[in-house]
Amino acid sequence: MHTQGVMNQLNGVGLSIAGRWLLPVFFCLCLLAPGMLTADGERGSFTVTGVQPRRGEDAWRVDATLNIHLSKGAREALDNGVPLLLELQVQALERQPWMWDKVIAEGKRSYQLQYHALSRTYLVKNLNTGFQRSFRYLQDALQDAGIMEDVKVVEFDEMKDGRRYTVRLRGRLDIESLPTPVRLLAYVSSAWDMDNEWYKWRLAR
Repeated sequence: MHTQGVMNQLNGVGLSIAGRWLLPVFFCLCLLAPGMLTADGERGSFTVTGVQPRRGEDAWRVDATLNIHLSKGAREALDNGVPLLLELQVQALERQPWMWDKVIAEGKRSYQLQYHALSRTYLVKNLNTGFQRSFRYLQDALQDAGIMEDVKVVEFDEMKDGRRYTVRLRGRLDIESLPTPVRLLAYVSSAWDMDNEWYKWRLAR
């Protein structure tokens, strides 16, 4: 009887802890996206619309523009005060004859996108430079967050004679940066899906 009583107390403590952890999760699910766990939402996308590689003094560099379209889930989270981290990634790969291509260099630009309810503006902060701008309309903010300027791709010294190289570029929404309850929702809900295929081109030494 004594053992059973202890087990009941432990179970009660476990349920209490689980309840405190699950409460904010359920709250966010209800607040952000009722019905989104089962219903298909509008897909988002990162589409590369322009790429300009060029030779720098000691490395290949690139300017690029991407068209960003937020998924339904990401848009609703943004409008409810959840900041989004958008990353523009570029990688240089060395072709390998009998195995996967090897990533030899990479660079990125990271932008935090946030909605400011009091001023009804969208804030875009460049996390690489700390520079921040505000926009009245979401489309203008996304356009600003889709710009890569003067990003180093790979230094010439890292490229070997007789080898072939390619570069790939894409944008992505960093799910891991979301608050825990929202992150769990983003993993299981199709309303958060965002297409982000790599855009590739060959690179001469």
